[in-house]
Amino acid sequence: MTPAGFLSRLPRWLVLLGWTVVVLLPLYALVVSCFKTTQQIYADPLGLPQNLSFDNFINAWQRADLGRNLINSLIVTGGAVIVTIVVAAMAAYPLSRYGLKWGVWMLALFLAGIMLPIRLASVELFTLMRDLELLDSHLGLISVYVAIRIPFAIFIFANFMRVLPRELEEAARLDGAGELRILFSIILPVVAPAVSIVAIFTTIAVWNDFFFPLIFIFDNNLKTVPLAITGFVGQFRTDWGMVFASLGISLAPVLAMYLLLARQIREGAAASGAVK
Repeated sequence: MTPAGFLSRLPRWLVLLGWTVVVLLPLYALVVSCFKTTQQIYADPLGLPQNLSFDNFINAWQRADLGRNLINSLIVTGGAVIVTIVVAAMAAYPLSRYGLKWGVWMLALFLAGIMLPIRLASVELFTLMRDLELLDSHLGLISVYVAIRIPFAIFIFANFMRVLPRELEEAARLDGAGELRILFSIILPVVAPAVSIVAIFTTIAVWNDFFFPLIFIFDNNLKTVPLAITGFVGQFRTDWGMVFASLGISLAPVLAMYLLLARQIREGAAASGAVK
């Protein structure tokens, strides 16, 4: 590389390096703080722990009953992801493949749903959930999350499905396949990157949400991980070691899911760029 080429690329490299530090520094602080006491965190927030102790993880697991909270989060997140994918795929398929005259307007309506600040309607939503007797239940939380995530999921699925060749459905119909079988056996496997994108974005949004569980869940046995972590934050004293350990435990499932789906997510991002 010539000196002129190096100098021309140097600003871009510096920006990328700075952004990498911004992204990784909080993760580094989280990891090292998991193994420190509160006093050590205050004394040296970014320093390495003096000894590798798992006391914070053990205490967080036992005191907050974090295992139960993880199961609750898995139930709510898994239910929201599965229902969102199924319902959004069934809606996006006819809108993108049947050539409906009003299909474009319906997609525009769903796109508008992405931009609606749903939290502004939290009082009305609470009243609706109370009238439907869905308060303080996993089903109620799942219903709210599905309603919130469906517009985004339909938008993603429709953009992937509309560029597929028509021969896929035509050949399946000649073999006697019904529309649901075509969708779930042929179309969805082809748009697997879109499924991965919807799954990971929905998982992150639902798993990390604190607002709606705080409003709709009152039973300690039904609380999700974000609500459980607030138990370590007191009015006069906060055990930051256990807070960071709990955050580390809650981060593990989402990180594992991302690593499993990373390849398909990259393929989906490349494909969405090609569609545009």
